[in-house]
Amino acid sequence: MADETEFLKLPVEDRCIHKSWKARLNGYEEAAKLFAKLDEKSPEFSKYLGILKKFVIDNNAVAQEKGLDAVLVFLENAAVAP
Repeated sequence: MADETEFLKLPVEDRCIHKSWKARLNGYEEAAKLFAKLDEKSPEFSKYLGILKKFVIDNNAVAQEKGLDAVLVFLENAAVAP
């Protein structure tokens, strides 16, 4: 059996779309921290534009809540926010 924390080695954007809800939860938490630190015109925000919808419609309620928090931080800080 693979180590349950193996996903921590993945980049944040990969964790956000991982099949494991625990990995997605961690990814959303890390993404929120990242969004809060970035300059509003940072190109890093563009990496997440295509996957933000997945944050909001996550099947796991706990992960979805953190995903919603991350999207809120994204919208408050990103110049590219829709």
